Amino acid sequence: MQWQQFWRWLCIAALSAAALLYGFVLIVDPYDTLPFSPPMDRRPVASNQRFAYPAVAANPDFDSAVFGTSTTRLLQPDRLNDVLGARFANLSMNSGTTYEQQRIFDLFADHHPAPRFVIFGIDDEWCSTAEALPLFTFRPFPPWLYDGNPWNDALHLFDAFSVEQAIRQVGYLIGRRPAKYGRDGYMDFLPPDSEYDLTRARSHIYGGGEPRQHEPVVKPADAYGPQRAAWVYPAHARMAAMLARLPETTTAALVFVPYHHYVQPAPGSLDAARWAECKMRLTGIATARPMTHVIDFMFPSEITRHDENYWDALHYSVAVANELVRFIDEAIDRREGRADYYRYLRPGVEPAW
Repeated sequence: MQWQQFWRWLCIAALSAAALLYGFVLIVDPYDTLPFSPPMDRRPVASNQRFAYPAVAANPDFDSAVFGTSTTRLLQPDRLNDVLGARFANLSMNSGTTYEQQRIFDLFADHHPAPRFVIFGIDDEWCSTAEALPLFTFRPFPPWLYDGNPWNDALHLFDAFSVEQAIRQVGYLIGRRPAKYGRDGYMDFLPPDSEYDLTRARSHIYGGGEPRQHEPVVKPADAYGPQRAAWVYPAHARMAAMLARLPETTTAALVFVPYHHYVQPAPGSLDAARWAECKMRLTGIATARPMTHVIDFMFPSEITRHDENYWDALHYSVAVANELVRFIDEAIDRREGRADYYRYLRPGVEPAW
């Protein structure tokens, strides 16, 4: 009888502790998506943006958004708001696959049927000719946060990760922990400018050694024509689907991001032809709808040729990001490029490398 009582009380204590812990997570609502949690000044706290951004995407305070990978995460919503007169969120996710970008876009579109501006960062994810594109990275992706049904989110919150995020959220709410991101999803993920080291940046860009240039490649007589005709870009169907969801009143911009020139393909090479073909096809898809602009920073330019603009081959400085915001606004307004800084792409015109 004593052992029976012991096990009975042990089970009661364990179930009670679990119920209290679960109730704590439901009340704190670490991902800010539950419809029945008490109102609190929550912030995105999960380091994995795939958990942090669904609440930002659904927030009615925003009417515009940026989508992409880490190569667009430094576009500051406050600056975009100033130049474009909108209320931006930045929903770019580290290494976000095109599928993940489409999922966060669809969630945003579900809650914002007529956004003012949408900016898509275009990098190598969108120009891959691989037969099968990965849906996810090694980072966990919670489909239940993207299914449009906030009521079932509670079913997924009884785990160690959600408890950890609830503790982080409480730490922020009581002023003991800084917010991971702003309410608009923005975070400057770079080290302080005082820690910038050009030698270290060059080691990341060039893999060691001194700065180098790519040697131009002589194109074959057919200019890779047969290969280009056979290329398939699987991600382009996703872009077409996202653009089709936007009403004609929405201004959209596809922005080819400025990789450092050294990781861009050598002029005249087969890989350069792949990129040029990708740009042409995406431009054709984009400009088939009104109010859509294609702005190209992905070529050797006054931005991409200067090592001091970069922390590594893909990630430029905050100062460059601020310039990109200004150039995006300028390109949308002027509908033309600016020599040696960016190109305004038009259908049927192949951008030279």
